[in-house]
Amino acid sequence: MYTEAQNYAIVRTELDRVFYQNFEYDSSFPSIATANTSALFKPMNIDRTTYVEEIYKGSQLFDIVGEIGTVPTETPIVANKLTTYVKDFARGVELSKDLFDDNMHSVWSRTVADLATKARVTQDSNAFKVFRLAFTTALTADGAAIISASHTLLNGTTYSNLVTGALSPVTLNNAIVALRQQPDQAGVVLGNVPACLVVPSPLFKHATEITDSALLADGANNNLNVFRSAYGITIYTSPYLDATTGGSDTAWYLLAKNHSITRIIRQGLQTFLRDWGYSNNRTYFYQANFREEVYCPDYLGIVGSLGT
Repeated sequence: MYTEAQNYAIVRTELDRVFYQNFEYDSSFPSIATANTSALFKPMNIDRTTYVEEIYKGSQLFDIVGEIGTVPTETPIVANKLTTYVKDFARGVELSKDLFDDNMHSVWSRTVADLATKARVTQDSNAFKVFRLAFTTALTADGAAIISASHTLLNGTTYSNLVTGALSPVTLNNAIVALRQQPDQAGVVLGNVPACLVVPSPLFKHATEITDSALLADGANNNLNVFRSAYGITIYTSPYLDATTGGSDTAWYLLAKNHSITRIIRQGLQTFLRDWGYSNNRTYFYQANFREEVYCPDYLGIVGSLGT
């Protein structure tokens, strides 16, 4: 016997099939970054609505000691408490029972597909906000912008991870040197290795030509392209870095693998359907929500330029 419960299950299945097919869309283009690109946003699942941490100073280099000499000790120091609040994202759509039953011109299919696309775009836009605001209001635990000329280290010194100049072979090399010479909170140079070059859409072609040309980047001389042969830097781009989405068409970022940009996930995407029988106007209500946030507690492993 066909029951209302079966009808509910059928509707839920049909809606979810369309929704997740569009939400889990894969561009199949490795340089297109999303919120799920772990090289840029390190995922971390949590079980609460806030995440609190402090920055660890780190120890000094090892000392040379004699055969029975006293081993130097280090006192751990943590400071600069940072609290990150998870955000709730949600959106729903009402579908009349007749609209679903008839699906004239695939209206409900397109409506749910659009809802799924906007969920994915919301995740991406929110994730790349940490880059769009990296020079201004996206702050590390020391209270400075993620990319700033005035990071105050726990050893009392000041450090700048801001590089000047438009993206070019010269400025990219400057950024690589800055990353290699970058000190940690104790002032120890860690020798960070560049891994990711993150650029807006208008810079993608230029960045690819610089890092992937077989010969000297941007030149006619038959020289080795060190960016390709020695470093193997991966380029990532996203339209949510561009000026049209509140970012910049000239800013660029160079990351090492040990950067601390983190995507904390309280709840992955969930969907729910309210059956038309529980409404007073014979409408289904289909909704989706997720809970997450992206933040960066420390400057380590990151340098960037406004492109000027």
